[in-house]
Amino acid sequence: MLTRLSAYLDHRAATWPHTANPHLFIHMRTALGLKPVGGRWLGLQLGTAARGIRADRILDEVLATDGDVKRICVLFGLSPAGAAIYTAALSHPELD
Repeated sequence: MLTRLSAYLDHRAATWPHTANPHLFIHMRTALGLKPVGGRWLGLQLGTAARGIRADRILDEVLATDGDVKRICVLFGLSPAGAAIYTAALSHPELD
């Protein structure tokens, strides 16, 4: 994973050395501005929907923190009710 990230960051720095765009992923249209790439572009590049990757990341954090709702809310910008949807996964029978 770190090898891939390093390779992408090297590519980004070589391709757009003076970009002010703070987002990790950029392309030729977003490199000159400050907007993120669109979800469709990201999905095409990653081969899967960004929404699914986000959900997996949230679930990973829920498991790592034993369902710390406050942390989930802060890290992912979720409401307590939204975080509760993910923390409910802790009681899933396959996790026993």
